[in-house]
Amino acid sequence: MFGLLNGFFPVDEAKNTDWRFQKLCRAQELNKSSTATIMGWYKKSPDHLSAEARDLIDAMLNINPVKRPSIEQVLNHPFITGKDPSKDQFSQNSVYDNDPTVAN
Repeated sequence: MFGLLNGFFPVDEAKNTDWRFQKLCRAQELNKSSTATIMGWYKKSPDHLSAEARDLIDAMLNINPVKRPSIEQVLNHPFITGKDPSKDQFSQNSVYDNDPTVAN
């Protein structure tokens, strides 16, 4: 999804030998947006993305597979459904904050 919406892939390989992967791990440890972090490496802004798109991309790029959304959660995300996140079960900080199936 990152590649489709931004025109390039976030990292070459999800390995410690890729400098971007190491920086992405560190950014996530500091609770920074993965999307904004990656775009910043290339002096680009994520402003062309909606808050819902950034939220979903950030969740899907989580290094920890346990914290990534399930396909059901992805398909029900406000970015995919087009529903207003303030009018449904999702929080505005992250759709996964209150989800018992996702370890925070």
